[in-house]
Amino acid sequence: MPKNKKWSREKIHDRFSSMLKADGTPMSRQQIHMLRKKAQGLCLTCGEPAVGVYCLKHTIAARERMRKKLKYQRRLHNSSSYLLEKAKKTKVKGKAKKTGAKKKK
Repeated sequence: MPKNKKWSREKIHDRFSSMLKADGTPMSRQQIHMLRKKAQGLCLTCGEPAVGVYCLKHTIAARERMRKKLKYQRRLHNSSSYLLEKAKKTKVKGKAKKTGAKKKK
């Protein structure tokens, strides 16, 4: 292997590239990657467009995970994740009805 190896990709130089943690140690590449995704408005887990920090699918998963961890029985139906979930379900049902009507003809 030659000593003067060129990498196939240039290093990214942006506001996140040489960030330090509060204690002065450098941030890991994973933390920097998450900060870049968050700044672009993408889900931290999958890269889909985000609703806050995560996409709708991962927001719902985080909500249910925390309900289980904190042993909550009640649901806060006016929270944003429930309202967005409900809006998406009604949107999907509306599309299913339209396509179903076309198939009957």
